[in-house]
Amino acid sequence: MRTALLALVLLLAVPGVAPAARIHLTVSPAAVSPGGLLKVSTASSPCLPGDQVTLLSAAYPGHAFGIGAVYGRAGAHGAFSISARIRKSLAAGRYHVGVRCGGGNLGVLAYFRVR
Repeated sequence: MRTALLALVLLLAVPGVAPAARIHLTVSPAAVSPGGLLKVSTASSPCLPGDQVTLLSAAYPGHAFGIGAVYGRAGAHGAFSISARIRKSLAAGRYHVGVRCGGGNLGVLAYFRVR
C-alpha cells in the first residue's frame, strides 16, 4: 500500500503529467487570399502572461522550426490574438497553424483555406 501511495505522489509531482488544458484556436477569416491578413486567437491556453507565442505555418514568411513563423505575446489566462500576413506566393489550398509557447507545442492546429 505504501509503495502504491508513494508512486501516486511521485507521479503527481512530475511536471507535465497533469491533464492538458483544452485549447480552442480560432482563425479568421476562414478563407484568405495570398498576401492577406490572418488572425489566430484563443481565450485561454497554458501559456504564461508575457510568454512569447510562436505561430507556425507553411503559409507564413520567416523560418522557425523548419517552416514559416510569426510571433506575439500571451496575455492574461494565456489568451492571445495575433494577426499577420501570409505569403503572397501561396498556392490555393488548405493550410494549418500550430502554436508554441513556454518551450513546447500546444498540441492543437487550426485550419484555413487560401483562395
